[in-house]
Amino acid sequence: IFDVLGGLLGQGAPDFLNAAGFSDSPHLMYSGHNKKGEWYQLFQIGFGGVPGRPVGDGPDGHSLWPNFTNVPNEYLEAYFPLRIETYETIPDTGGAGFHRGGNALRVSYRFLEDGEISIHDDRWLTYPWGVNGGTPGARSRKELHRKDGSVELLPSKCDRIKVREGDLLHFDTWGGGGWGDPLMRDPAKVAFDVEAGLVTVEGAKRYGVVLDKNLAVDEKKTASLRARMAKKRGRTKLFDFGGSIAELKKRCKKETGLEPPAQPVFPTWFKPEKATPKARRKAKKKTAARAKKRGKKAA
Repeated sequence: IFDVLGGLLGQGAPDFLNAAGFSDSPHLMYSGHNKKGEWYQLFQIGFGGVPGRPVGDGPDGHSLWPNFTNVPNEYLEAYFPLRIETYETIPDTGGAGFHRGGNALRVSYRFLEDGEISIHDDRWLTYPWGVNGGTPGARSRKELHRKDGSVELLPSKCDRIKVREGDLLHFDTWGGGGWGDPLMRDPAKVAFDVEAGLVTVEGAKRYGVVLDKNLAVDEKKTASLRARMAKKRGRTKLFDFGGSIAELKKRCKKETGLEPPAQPVFPTWFKPEKATPKARRKAKKKTAARAKKRGKKAA
């Protein structure tokens, strides 16, 4: 809802418009009985990429809420039957922009007891949009690697998935959208992001930046690439959603490995204006009878 409200209100003042990003709280629940018969239950909130903003880049693997902090991995491992094997931001998952979107976070949970997991997450189909020429951030993704070597893609919302001792869950949140034209970003900042592991050498080309083998900016190739990209792209967009809903559904299976969501079907209720006089009289009698019955119960 923060993304939607920000997008609606920000159209009146694009210079103050934020991109979309990590505006929800991905939840993971892991529960069961350990080998001693003792009950355990973990409720974990994940972090992600904060969107690019007029004032600067979005933080990487961060909480949108100012008073939230991550639970130390050592604490989780001490009190729950699991091991955190990976806790890192994912390069290139933040949208490109004059101000870069924050990168998503990957947490890999190795389960040390049989149990069940439930997940509540978003942004698996739609992208966190970029604004003022910025590109969208990456989607979320959940992969369950079974001890037997098989891999299962999990939907963003699932309940009571059985896990066995030794199974590994890769929990990837989503990145933040970029703000502003990425071709206007200082190449030195892009080179710094590559050196810091936030952007890959290939990902730097989304900004039209070419680096040499020493990760220094090749100014001549960068200028040439940016000119070609600007000509091919044309005018920048106020919003870049990564495609319409219809387009995203069409590409869904190929891009996510999951089937596109079904269009919801809403029930068709009684429409008095389209009913025959006889049907209206019948409905009126039923309504009166129900009201009379409720009155007797109240008395």
